[in-house]
Amino acid sequence: MRPHDEAMLELAALRAIDALETHEAAIIDEHMAECAECRAEFARSRSAGTALAFSTAAPPPAALRARVLASAVKIRRIRPWYRQVTVQAGLAAAIILIVAGSWFAAHRPAPTLEAIAKCTATGLDCGTVVASDGVIRLDARGLPAPPAGKVYQAWIIHPNAKPVPEPTFSVSTTGEGAVAMNAQAGKGDVIAVTVEPVGGSAAPTTKPLLVATL
Repeated sequence: MRPHDEAMLELAALRAIDALETHEAAIIDEHMAECAECRAEFARSRSAGTALAFSTAAPPPAALRARVLASAVKIRRIRPWYRQVTVQAGLAAAIILIVAGSWFAAHRPAPTLEAIAKCTATGLDCGTVVASDGVIRLDARGLPAPPAGKVYQAWIIHPNAKPVPEPTFSVSTTGEGAVAMNAQAGKGDVIAVTVEPVGGSAAPTTKPLLVATL
């Protein structure tokens, strides 16, 4: 039989209002068979609970209310130590999983997006665009040298948004050029190239001569 302690008194009070699980009720029933103090606590709590159940219209006497409130303070579930450890370990594991999941979600690399760049005048392939890890790289080919005082400028156009200006670049004698943009790309974004004054423009001044849709 489990020895008498404060926890057993709490179990006796809970047993009086049928608030224990089966195995807990069995523990306190066995204990009360040989513990007069817990039997008395059981009787007091049972009496208070019965009186409260029958007090419907009239307010309860002050003494009864104080007794019920005092009993309510004691009423809390007693769990074996191994259950408490199991619950705590489970909560700790859940917290670790949530934190780890949030970290990986925040730090996992965005998927790589690739597209073929087309020359708008001819519809032919004029290069490639690769977006990965916050960098968009355009490798162009077959572009003519821009007029004097002009450069090529890249633009990012998000769906239903205005073009965002990106760096300017030049091309070699064979029409090849490249530009890197430090930007996060999404599905449906358009990468465009226009001819702009040296130094670039805040908004396109010519029609795109190269376009790629991610």
